[in-house]
Amino acid sequence: MKFLKCILLVLALSITFSGGMPAGTLLAQEAGQVPAEPLARSAELFSRAATALEERSVSPKTLDQLRSQLVEVRDASAAVIDHGNIRASALQAQLNSLGAPPADGQKEAEEVAARRLELTNALATANAPVRVAGEINNQAIFYIRQVDRQLRARQLSTLLDRYPSPLAPSTWAAGFQEIGEFIKRFERGVQNELARPSVSKKLHETVPLSLGLAIFGILFLTVLQHPISRALKLYCEKPATGAKALMLAVLYNASFIVLPTIGAVALVSIFPILDIYPNSVRTAVIAVPVMALVMIIANWLGHTIFAPGQDRWRLLELGDREAKLGLRLCQGLGVFMALEVAVEAFELDNAFGTAAISVLSAPPIAMAAALLWSLASVIRSNKSVESNAVESEQTAEEPEEASVKPQESGFLLFLSLLMKTSAVLAVCVTLVGYVQLARVAILPVIMTVAELGFGFMLYHLILVVVKTAIGKREDEPAPVLVAFGLICFLTLIFAPLIAMTWGARGTDIVEVWYLLTNGVQLGDIHLSLDSFIVLVAIFGIGVVVTRWLQNLLKATVLPQTRMDSGAQNAVVTGTGYVGLTLAALIAISTAGLNLSSLAVVAGALSVGIGFGLQTIVSNFVSGIILLIERPIKEGDWIEVSGQSGYVRKISVRSTRIETFDRHDVIIPNSELIAGTVKNMTLTSKSGRLILPVGVAYGSDLEKVKSILFDAARGHSTIARYPTPQVLFIGLGDSSLNFELRCFLKDIGNVMITKSDLYFTVYNELGKAGIEIPFPQRDLHFKDIDRLAAALERRQAPEVPQPVENKPS
Repeated sequence: MKFLKCILLVLALSITFSGGMPAGTLLAQEAGQVPAEPLARSAELFSRAATALEERSVSPKTLDQLRSQLVEVRDASAAVIDHGNIRASALQAQLNSLGAPPADGQKEAEEVAARRLELTNALATANAPVRVAGEINNQAIFYIRQVDRQLRARQLSTLLDRYPSPLAPSTWAAGFQEIGEFIKRFERGVQNELARPSVSKKLHETVPLSLGLAIFGILFLTVLQHPISRALKLYCEKPATGAKALMLAVLYNASFIVLPTIGAVALVSIFPILDIYPNSVRTAVIAVPVMALVMIIANWLGHTIFAPGQDRWRLLELGDREAKLGLRLCQGLGVFMALEVAVEAFELDNAFGTAAISVLSAPPIAMAAALLWSLASVIRSNKSVESNAVESEQTAEEPEEASVKPQESGFLLFLSLLMKTSAVLAVCVTLVGYVQLARVAILPVIMTVAELGFGFMLYHLILVVVKTAIGKREDEPAPVLVAFGLICFLTLIFAPLIAMTWGARGTDIVEVWYLLTNGVQLGDIHLSLDSFIVLVAIFGIGVVVTRWLQNLLKATVLPQTRMDSGAQNAVVTGTGYVGLTLAALIAISTAGLNLSSLAVVAGALSVGIGFGLQTIVSNFVSGIILLIERPIKEGDWIEVSGQSGYVRKISVRSTRIETFDRHDVIIPNSELIAGTVKNMTLTSKSGRLILPVGVAYGSDLEKVKSILFDAARGHSTIARYPTPQVLFIGLGDSSLNFELRCFLKDIGNVMITKSDLYFTVYNELGKAGIEIPFPQRDLHFKDIDRLAAALERRQAPEVPQPVENKPS
């Protein structure tokens, strides 16, 4: 019944939100009038509210009615404030048009002074009801908050009521005794109902009809439904694409609602036909359609999310075994929800004692905890499938798929942990005796999982419809903006329902909507939902226009100029900064935000920016300087901070350099401005190459010079001017040292040219018989004769000594 109440309450809230405020207030504002009746009785209402809050004996229903009256007074006073502010603002504008009042000792023209006095009096008169309405509005808001606080406190105290523990044998004895008394009352109630003339006279007609409906309903649900479902499945599995495939999928999915509903309607129709409503189960009988609806929804959600035997339509990436288990668990949770509705109905009809409530609640809660734990394990197994898919299928063509799946698995992990925690908590608090707290621990989680499953299904269904409409394949990703907008839309729809599932009252949702539509005042800044939407929309338009202008400059305008790639990149980047800044300023002004307040906040944060963010600010300013002065540009070969490579990207905070090892190095812009940077290609790509060569002593120096010079002149990457030079550098320890100095047309070819020159020089020197020396050392030994004699003595054989025989 809580689930049904939540649905009805959401529908009522949607009707309320469509109006935005009470009809009387809206009509009064449209007519230019302000409802005065709620304000006239505000004092008496505030007095009654204070008394009710102090006594703490008023029923929750009365408090809700009192709150509704306070909301009416609050809305009426807000309307007075808005209406008065318009008039006061108009008068203030007229008064400002007269200019500043004269200083002390100066006089003003009589007509201007008279007009100023008249407008000042009118402004005071217009502000008087605004001040009164403001006081009433503040009082109404205060009492509304106090009423909400007391209602929440009462709700919390109800949840903390302790019942007898199911672990005590006496609890079961007392509970079964109360249940036995209930069965006796039920039997007497049935006999009394059958004794009624309106029932007994029609039994010969109603009993056969009811029996026939019961047989049909049971047979349809257990036997006839499955062949129809299988035939429909075979029909829907026929090869189809586009809109036809979508319609077949929707038709097959709808069968899991329509077919069970036929059997359920046949069974539920028995009760009104028999017209037997014993007092002990009257509410339970009335709630039978709700129980049937809950089980049908659970069965439909299980088939929709897990889709056993239908890999194509399965929303979770599970195996067939896990999918079948997930369906059975969903059906089991639907049975539990139906039992919960029945238990609540029995409590309303029979006023069970605490022992009977513990006995009736403990088994269903334990069953639900076991089912919820198992369902959490099934959902959690989706992560392993996703991880395997990411490891085996992550390719260059599918970067988006691999990036989305870890996020989904993270959400599923959180959801599974919540379900398991709820299951354990519900069992523990039930064993202690907190039955109502156990219901709150497990029922909202089950309903939240169902609501998220329904929203997940809607999300995929709408995406499939969009992709079908725009001609995309089923396996292709949907447009990012469509997916993001759909997520926001579904969040706005399901957030109130989930909030009420977890205990929020309808008035809390209405209050949140009131704050969103009317906004809050933060100093001189008024924040509301409409201003936020305007802010985001204008800024989004500005971003789109800026990106379009950047692409236009980059692809069409700048390539037709004589600017190099670095200058073009600087213009495009600067255009982006200017466009985003203008978009932000225009969006803030259009949304009605007070920029002066923002300036005060910025001034207050300047100290923190100066100390805490000085590195970031320094890098930002350095990036602007790099883009303007352009000491380096994209494509330059630079050396800075021990790193050498090509500049690939100059951003606001840092510059990316690609080394010759194809490694990316991120250099803060402040180091490029404050440090020493060696730019080999700033003014030109030409650069000098120095090739050291050493030859042996006694070599033909002119021949060596000719070989080196000819090697340089014969290479295509070496410039003719300046002319290559061969210099005799000096006399080394083992060689005569030469250097070949030449200029390259492109300094980027320095390593290749150097290697080619070494190949050529080595071969030519070898052909000319010129030796390339290596280091040599002379070793001198002292007393070599004594060392040789010692070695000979050591190598000579030892002569055995004769043994003397002594007489014993």
